[in-house]
Amino acid sequence: MQTGERPEPTGKSHPRTTAVIAAAASLLACMLFFAFDVVWDLREHLGEGSGYGTGESVHLAFEILAVVGLGYGAWLLRGYVVFLRRETDRNQQTIASLRGSFEQVLSEKFDGWNLTPAEKDVTLLIIKGLSINDIAGARNTAPGTVKAQSSSIFRKIGVSSRTELMSSVLDEFIDVANVET
Repeated sequence: MQTGERPEPTGKSHPRTTAVIAAAASLLACMLFFAFDVVWDLREHLGEGSGYGTGESVHLAFEILAVVGLGYGAWLLRGYVVFLRRETDRNQQTIASLRGSFEQVLSEKFDGWNLTPAEKDVTLLIIKGLSINDIAGARNTAPGTVKAQSSSIFRKIGVSSRTELMSSVLDEFIDVANVET
């Protein structure tokens, strides 16, 4: 996957999303059950013309509270899901912006360091954390070639290790990201 590419959507929902939907369905099912029970109890007693005893009144009050509480819980859950969706959208926009900034910073750094196209590829793979052997495999070259290119890259940049290289790039990126926010 190239820098800036997004993974293909799988079409599957996140397990937490499924759990939230199940929780909301459970709340609504319980709310409907208790609402139906309240209506049934009221219909029975009104049809008989008899009043409610203390026990029946307490029972009915608890069922009404259950309906209200479950409805409120479902409403809160819905609001929280809407909030999370907005936050997710905002975070995805921020990530896309930062990803674009990172690519721009890399391009400017690569140009400033006068890296060859092969050195740019190797530098990018080093930044991604690949080992010498992995880079050689990815580029279809010998590990010795990658080591020679790495030495040239380090010399041009003025660093002595992968860690210093990554630090140099990330420091610049963090400075750019702080200016943008």
